[in-house]
Amino acid sequence: MIGDTLSRTLRALEMTGAHLMSSTHMNVSRGLVAVVEDDASLNSALGRLLQAAGFGVRLYEAGTALLEDPDASAMQCFVLDVHLPDMSAFELYRRVAAAGAARPTVFITAHDDPHNRRLAMRLGADYLAKPFENSLFLRTVARMIDTSIK
Repeated sequence: MIGDTLSRTLRALEMTGAHLMSSTHMNVSRGLVAVVEDDASLNSALGRLLQAAGFGVRLYEAGTALLEDPDASAMQCFVLDVHLPDMSAFELYRRVAAAGAARPTVFITAHDDPHNRRLAMRLGADYLAKPFENSLFLRTVARMIDTSIK
């Protein structure tokens, strides 16, 4: 779990009538974000957090799902779990970039590794180790989208 803060936020969302997202939520007032996370509960939690903050969200549980989505190029930011079941997030990033659809990216991981952190930075991406604070996650995604717009 990414922390008590997220749990409290999600409980508050549920109490206000928010419901579990479908795989796509298209409220794009702050930008459209693709989340690729193989932990279904974390994937859903991050999606609901982003949705509550005004982002449009599309959720994927594997890298191949993102690669096969014809709408992936509409995303403004990718949030990629470093350890996916079908490929690493870095391999996914390289394949997306090779297809001409590179986007600002936030790599997330429960296994912080200095090598992966440096690799993310060399790619111009950001890198967050789980657990992270909701506010840090949302600021990071917003900054990545803002940077891409400028």
